[in-house]
Amino acid sequence: MPGSNFYPLPLKNLYKLATSMRELDVNSIMSLLKVSKRKAEQYEKTLNWILGRVKDAKSMDEFFERVAEALLSEYKLDKAFALLMDRSIPLSPSSLSSAIRGNGMNINDTEAKAIISWLKEGGFLKERRVPILALSLEERVLEDIRSRGSLTYSSLRKVYGDSARRIIFSLWKKGLVNVPSFEKYRKLLESVEDIDRIPGNVSGKVFSTWQDRISGEVYSELVIPLRERISARWH
Repeated sequence: MPGSNFYPLPLKNLYKLATSMRELDVNSIMSLLKVSKRKAEQYEKTLNWILGRVKDAKSMDEFFERVAEALLSEYKLDKAFALLMDRSIPLSPSSLSSAIRGNGMNINDTEAKAIISWLKEGGFLKERRVPILALSLEERVLEDIRSRGSLTYSSLRKVYGDSARRIIFSLWKKGLVNVPSFEKYRKLLESVEDIDRIPGNVSGKVFSTWQDRISGEVYSELVIPLRERISARWH
């Protein structure tokens, strides 16, 4: 199962497996936890990762503490969380993974989600709400994205209407959000001023072509797929 080394699974279940099985086996995990094969494979991979770092925990509380210590050491979590706090960045899988990568380590959002869930399950993570003053519409959209880490374009459009399209494009040009489908056309889009009147018949899934009835000129407009996931970028 490529991609993640571990998954956001309950630590109590991982401890149960660690203390009840001498050798990890997908079928046995399925039977013991009553989970699907795919989930059992995630448990197997996750526990193998943990047991490579945590050994001989004498109780569930000690197991939780050892996991937290291993995460702190391996991912320099003290530096990552200090960065988030210093910049008043909301905690989310995308913001945490970005902070960790900033310290030179590889991690994806799934692994970051697991770290957050494990720290919360063990009682090691406490959060405070930070007030953010967002006066402009663009600031409000950005804070909505930042507070969740990522949102689909359709969910933003339901709240902000077609204004969301222009705002997302503006935030993308400023480097504040990621819009995956834009990247293929970055060179073109960086030079665009009016997303409704892009000169010429531009081909691509984020463009729709139309013709001016008066001048006869052909233009393209920028279209964001409804399922596109817009994620925050942190500098």
